[in-house]
Amino acid sequence: MTNQAYGLVLAGGGAKGSYQLGVWKSLRELGIEIEAVTGTSIGALNGSMIALDAFDEAYDLWYNLKPSTAIKGNEMVLEKLVNNDIDMKSFNPILKYMRNVLEEGGLNIDPLREVLKVKIDENKLRASKIDFGIVTVSLTDRKPVEVFIDKIPQGRLHDYLIASSNLPVFKSEEIDGKKYLDGCFHDNLPIKLMASKGYKKIIAVDLGAFGVKRSVKKDDLDITYITPSEPLGNSLEFKKETARRNIDMGYYDTLKIFKNLHGKKYYLNNLPEEDYIMNRLLSFPESLVINLGKLFGIEGISYRRMLFENILPKVGGLLGSSDSDDYSTIILNLYEFVAEKLKIDRYTIYNYDDFVELVTLKLSEYSPKNIELKIIPKILKQSNLYKWSLKDELLTLVLMKIVLAESDSVKEVIGH
Repeated sequence: MTNQAYGLVLAGGGAKGSYQLGVWKSLRELGIEIEAVTGTSIGALNGSMIALDAFDEAYDLWYNLKPSTAIKGNEMVLEKLVNNDIDMKSFNPILKYMRNVLEEGGLNIDPLREVLKVKIDENKLRASKIDFGIVTVSLTDRKPVEVFIDKIPQGRLHDYLIASSNLPVFKSEEIDGKKYLDGCFHDNLPIKLMASKGYKKIIAVDLGAFGVKRSVKKDDLDITYITPSEPLGNSLEFKKETARRNIDMGYYDTLKIFKNLHGKKYYLNNLPEEDYIMNRLLSFPESLVINLGKLFGIEGISYRRMLFENILPKVGGLLGSSDSDDYSTIILNLYEFVAEKLKIDRYTIYNYDDFVELVTLKLSEYSPKNIELKIIPKILKQSNLYKWSLKDELLTLVLMKIVLAESDSVKEVIGH
């Protein structure tokens, strides 16, 4: 991996920020050097720990995350609110808590401030070789504040970090009599701030959260974007289970980019050439294609036209494939879709052949739900309602028929 240093840009997104820890873990293992970090909101908090190279401290914080890590309140009440799990037993305590929140003018994030005081040593951060910048908004002055650490007054770092993270649902924050608001309302992915300091080679980690994103002139910038491969949860979902999943996702999504892995949700290498997949599709026996056609209510045309002009496009449509996806991608996406349904572990790197073999093995142990597709009238099979209402079983049956047909072909060849 190249030793050329990058500027790292971290978006805001509250509890979604656990994803950025996974990205950082991957970058460390890949040996990618970071020379500057800019961040907004939780991106600023994570960025400060990256600039300090405090990985173990950050990992402990995110891995054992709970609501009271950031928000003041009874742990049971906070967990009920985060999980949207309000019952008769918890109703009165939650109502009392919400009244206090309203009286105080918002959620109290003093616990987060205490965490920052313990985890973020201002003097060490100022002495770090990694440049560090944040974004917040001055409500008093009605203007954004985009600053690197050398422009933050001595002794005010923690105040600025909290100001960068100050969502409207939190109690209003003041610095020297001025009120501040979360930086996401000006620039939630501060590439522009990074570029303003002359950094050209940039890794930008977007969390898919609410916030303004300022446009930048990219002609002279080399930007690598890292984005979540699936939703990260709610911005206030301070739960360790969600955080741990997001850490894994950030780690593997980053490996996918820098190691050129393939897959929509899984992480695969050593994919076969397009010609291999085409030959595989062309070798499908006529009986298999006709059976697949029956699942979609298609008949009356040559089996190869049926496969390439009807069946594969319909399968691709159900999988959400784009028009630019080739047949190899559609087949890979089909295996991935079924693998997820069969609960095959997502967070590992698979060799393509091993992945196919594992899915095939799991399919041999799988029994579809009690659906007899052949008795469904043809007119319904051709409707979108039929396809989407039975999407999971339909796609699984498609792959099962393909796998079984190929297995039978192998048995014939070896004389079983």
